[in-house]
Amino acid sequence: MSVFDFLKPPKKGAPTTQIAELESSLARLRAERKDVEGVVEAHAPQRAAMLLSDAADADIVKLDADADLARIRLERLELAELELTDRLERVRDKSDREQLASEHERADLAIEEKAKALEAPINALAVAFADLVQAIPAETFLEKFSEHHTTSQPATPEDVGRAILGNALYVAAPSIFEIRKCGRSFSGYGAGVERALNVHTFSNGLVTPHNKGLVGEECEIHQAPSAAQQLIVAPLRQRARALRAGATERFATVE
Repeated sequence: MSVFDFLKPPKKGAPTTQIAELESSLARLRAERKDVEGVVEAHAPQRAAMLLSDAADADIVKLDADADLARIRLERLELAELELTDRLERVRDKSDREQLASEHERADLAIEEKAKALEAPINALAVAFADLVQAIPAETFLEKFSEHHTTSQPATPEDVGRAILGNALYVAAPSIFEIRKCGRSFSGYGAGVERALNVHTFSNGLVTPHNKGLVGEECEIHQAPSAAQQLIVAPLRQRARALRAGATERFATVE
């Protein structure tokens, strides 16, 4: 068999099929090389034994000629093995890259599908949040604490709505957010947070925390009804009762 028979390119097809063909060729080449190596290694002791015997000179010449041919064959096989090994590695590398690329493409399609599926619930959430903010009185009679101010500030309906929504989102999907520590946010109420969670933003190719830094006790996280109850519903009902009762002292206390 010619050495070039081992170096025939594999048939076109799937990378796994080409790899199998190359591995088969390499295995057959190495088997023949082992046989040829045996002929080369046996030459010297055989020649010495023949020289010390009554073997004919022609037989010794033939032994040397066979050994020379075996050495040439061995050189060819060794070079062919290097070439075949290199080809096999290139095909394996191409196969690995193709497999990884396919995995990326499958992930791309899945991400696009799931991202599109988020649009409808996000739009519904935006509408529900707007309705919630609209339902909260312009004067909430609550306070918020912001890292941009050294003292507490009046809380707007948007502040209260964000706190309720932030709590609810964290209860439903905590892995999306990073919990913040809060200080004087909506002081006096268990769910009192200006922003219950620290949302990450994307900037200059890096994911970085947004508005980090409120220091204090960890806030409790509540579902939307509970957060709304503690933040705004309970104090408004207490204020309404005080107004109806005409109790000036209680009214002052509520404020």
